Amino acid sequence: MLDEVVEHMAPRPGQVILDGTAGGGGHAAALLERIRPGGQLVLLDRDRAALERLMARFGRSADVRFFYANFCDFDQVLSEIRQEQLDGAILDLGLSSEQLADAARGFSFDLPGPLDMRYDPSAHLTAAEIVNRWPADRLASIFRDYGDQPFSKRIARAIVEARRRGPIRRTDELAETVAAAVPKAWRRKQKIHPATRVFQSIRIAVNDEYHSLNMFLNKIFECLKPGGRVAVIAFHSGEDRIVKTRFREAAGSGLVDLPVRRPITPDAREVKANPRARSARLRVAVRLAAGQT
Repeated sequence: MLDEVVEHMAPRPGQVILDGTAGGGGHAAALLERIRPGGQLVLLDRDRAALERLMARFGRSADVRFFYANFCDFDQVLSEIRQEQLDGAILDLGLSSEQLADAARGFSFDLPGPLDMRYDPSAHLTAAEIVNRWPADRLASIFRDYGDQPFSKRIARAIVEARRRGPIRRTDELAETVAAAVPKAWRRKQKIHPATRVFQSIRIAVNDEYHSLNMFLNKIFECLKPGGRVAVIAFHSGEDRIVKTRFREAAGSGLVDLPVRRPITPDAREVKANPRARSARLRVAVRLAAGQT
């Protein structure tokens, strides 16, 4: 949703913009072009490999700063560079195509690999730890709350039963266990693999994604200049609910204006070119000046 992000972020020369999930740098490149001259782009990522790719792409430049950090810690980064407020901030939530395509990262059941799913490979909690050690009720809870999985308890029991025979170590093993646990009639009606929402749920738990998002939203509005914009792209209903709720609360308290009340979605051309974009939802908030309503 590059065009939509640029349109609603409305970047201008001289502005300071944060990309908290810089990833492959697509949004960053488009924003940087428009804040030059005199602007500064602050790029964050939890994945060192992604950060290295960003550095190779943008090179050494006074108007681009790179930080190995979780986006929820953006205020610490701003303090480090002595930048009090921002003109804009963008989050593109979820995992990148590069992470999904790397079998060794364990994000995809289409590519057999270890159960990992960490954005930050130095973090301690892995998908294998969750799958093989968490009790059935805790597994069912994340499948329900993070994945809207209708057979959460059934799948959790199947995982616990399977791991009694030996640890579940690989993505394909987990996907097979999940698929066997759901009713065949339900599976035939679904457009997605029955393990899709389970993998999503585990990934969110491994990376504590909802907590990071809530922490970011707790702080971002006060760190925006009047007229500053924050844009968030979410890819599933749980994330989008958090963003929608927090944006509406901020609007209700007079902190921000919501230029679009409904989420912006990709057009048919983009979905055809990139099917993963079909579930993207973009929401935007604009910081109001004190006393402005």
